[in-house]
Amino acid sequence: MNKEKKQRKRLHDQITQDQHAQPSGKALKERSRTGDDKYVDAKLSKKILAQARRQDNDLQRETDGPSHRTKARAQTSQSQQMRIGGVTFRDSDSEDDETSKHLFDNFSALEKTVMEINEEDEDDLKRFMNPNPKQRRTLADIIAEKLEEKKTAMTEVMSEAPMEEEIDETIKSHFLKIGEVLAHYRSGKLPKGFKASPSFPNWIQLLELTKPDKWTAASVYAATRIYVSNLPKYHFKDFCSFILVPRIRDDIAEYKRLNFHLFQALHKAIYKPGDFFEGIVIPLCESGDCTLREATIVAGVISQTSIPVGYSAAALILISRMEYNGAISIFMRTILNKKYSLPLSAIDATVEHFMGFMNVEEHLPVLWHQCLLTLVQRYKHDLTKEQKSRIIKLVNYHDHHEIAPEIRREISQSKRNRGDPEVMDDDDVTMS
Repeated sequence: MNKEKKQRKRLHDQITQDQHAQPSGKALKERSRTGDDKYVDAKLSKKILAQARRQDNDLQRETDGPSHRTKARAQTSQSQQMRIGGVTFRDSDSEDDETSKHLFDNFSALEKTVMEINEEDEDDLKRFMNPNPKQRRTLADIIAEKLEEKKTAMTEVMSEAPMEEEIDETIKSHFLKIGEVLAHYRSGKLPKGFKASPSFPNWIQLLELTKPDKWTAASVYAATRIYVSNLPKYHFKDFCSFILVPRIRDDIAEYKRLNFHLFQALHKAIYKPGDFFEGIVIPLCESGDCTLREATIVAGVISQTSIPVGYSAAALILISRMEYNGAISIFMRTILNKKYSLPLSAIDATVEHFMGFMNVEEHLPVLWHQCLLTLVQRYKHDLTKEQKSRIIKLVNYHDHHEIAPEIRREISQSKRNRGDPEVMDDDDVTMS
């Protein structure tokens, strides 16, 4: 297990040095547009806005007299954003409102997608699930199990007593009371002890005392905000696998949808994309029993968020090497649809993933065919001539009456191949 984790960590660093697919002209234009806008942080923009309002009020008093007070109040309530010297300054309150509204719009759009899922698609996907899935454990069972692993590791490395003996009775009682607060929490301030818990090395054991299986959805979101900001890199994935994944899966299984607070928690967790993939996406793919709704919701969050290409490419390579289940096609298709300039190693790994189905006689789900079509549409010019011919053979073997002709058309219309001299020099292409 330790070797596998180290390989995953190194994989992201290796990918950054790899050759990448050539971005399209549209992608380059979008990058140049995003570089033009510069934003100032909330605190500084608030000070600048306040100073600008004072100066404006002073000028208006000189010209309008006493009647200006009512006008000034109206202008203050309406002013949310101003631009000075080509730099945009935003009021922090209005910015939070805009973010919340944008997040709620994303949630509504994702809900519509989930509601459109029919039973036939779910049944089609169940054929590729693990026939003997492990019995789903409760959140408390998972934390207790991981805690024992941590205890054993710490005991072997440091030769100290188990961590449970290090917790004072006063601290235990304090976190038990915190658990009672989190079981009824809706909004407002959180206990200071809970905010400081990520700084303790035994934070997992402290979380166990609060009984996370009884937390409200708002508590899960509040905890995610605290831990994503304060846990070191590669440690937040433990919080994701211990708390977020079991809670999200239980919520979807019970209500056939996801609570908005848990949706916010997913969006907040993706602020550390490496831990998000390691703690949420990879475990869902490895479980073998990830449902269509679960994969669609988590993949929807990925599609709505900007993620650095290195993390997505590393996740794509790891997913492509796993034993196939329907969730793999959903996550792979989502990453491919983000139109990255992917490393060539990630594209090759994805192609080899599909080539592994040449000897599979079973009827493949529509999601598999859609994922292959997405790969060809987005990266047909970055495939070698040999890879394209192999894909044609694969499509002939696993035919789909609607999608297979589209894949053949995309490949036949792609005049460029990876490695051709024309790809490196556009002038030679026009001259020939």
